[in-house]
Amino acid sequence: MAERINSLLDIRFLGNSLHEHLIVLLGILVSLGLVRIFQVFAIRRLRKIFARTATTWDDLLVSVLESDVVPALYIIIIYLGLRDLPWRLSVRDGMRTAMTIAVTLFAVRIVLAIVNHSLASYWQRHASERTTAREKNLNGIMTMAKMVVWMLGFILLLDNLGIRISAFMAGLGITGIAVALAGQAILGDLFSYFVIFFDQPFEVGHVIKVGDLQGEVEQIGLKTTRLRSGDGEQIILSNKFLTDSKVQNFKRMHRRRVVYHLDFEASAAAETLRGIPALIKAQYQRFADVTFERCHFVRIADGVPRFETSYVVETPDHGRYLDIQHEANLGLHEEFAKAGIVFAVPSRRVQLLKGSDN
Repeated sequence: MAERINSLLDIRFLGNSLHEHLIVLLGILVSLGLVRIFQVFAIRRLRKIFARTATTWDDLLVSVLESDVVPALYIIIIYLGLRDLPWRLSVRDGMRTAMTIAVTLFAVRIVLAIVNHSLASYWQRHASERTTAREKNLNGIMTMAKMVVWMLGFILLLDNLGIRISAFMAGLGITGIAVALAGQAILGDLFSYFVIFFDQPFEVGHVIKVGDLQGEVEQIGLKTTRLRSGDGEQIILSNKFLTDSKVQNFKRMHRRRVVYHLDFEASAAAETLRGIPALIKAQYQRFADVTFERCHFVRIADGVPRFETSYVVETPDHGRYLDIQHEANLGLHEEFAKAGIVFAVPSRRVQLLKGSDN
């Protein structure tokens, strides 16, 4: 009986004995069984534990372990088990190539999952600022990130397959330098686009002012940002110019603080000047959406008394601010006329000196 079993185990097929195949098969099954036990018990236990945490990164860990790491381990175990058999060189190389391709694909999937989760977490933290335009821009960023990851994965795969990529990388580096030099302005605008997207100094719909240019943001592109001015024309600005400039964002202004000066005649009596703050304060206290702060005789400028007034309009609406200033100015003009208070008229004395004749 033992001799018959030994003779069966010595039967050879595919260049190996049945005994060798059974040993390899047993090793593979045991290893796969251990990985399966880990998948069933350890990963499920981790999922229950991580379900009680606030962070989502541990959920990503469980998802990656189950969908990518475990299948990759299955492939590696099968490859390592079959590799020990005395296969022909061509078969051995084919198995190694297949295993390398599969593992590289799983590695790329893991990196993409991390990138997607990072962007999704960022998007979740800024859910209150979510707009259709920002969602469209985020999809564009995710697409570019995927392209970069797949390109790096392809280069890594070629290197693992034994293909010499030094010449390819050198050519790619030279090409990259040439492209960077030729398109440094475009690349600068592209990087500035990422700065604008993540830092959010302004968004579509915001009214901004850059130097002497002011308008409502209509579109934030990869290279340029488009504004619509109050006169109706479109203003196109490069992203790099915006990130390098001082930008005033009126959309995020919740209240408007106004400070201005009034000059009065130098001949005005002290008691007259003393009553000016009360007259000015009374004008602004008429408006429910105005907080009057102060009015003081701050200094004598060019020989005339100067008063500084400060008040706050409790709305960012520029039109409302102009309406308040309009009504207040009319009221002040009327009250000053009644009190005989006269504004200073700008004047300048020029003294001519007659030179002596030589």
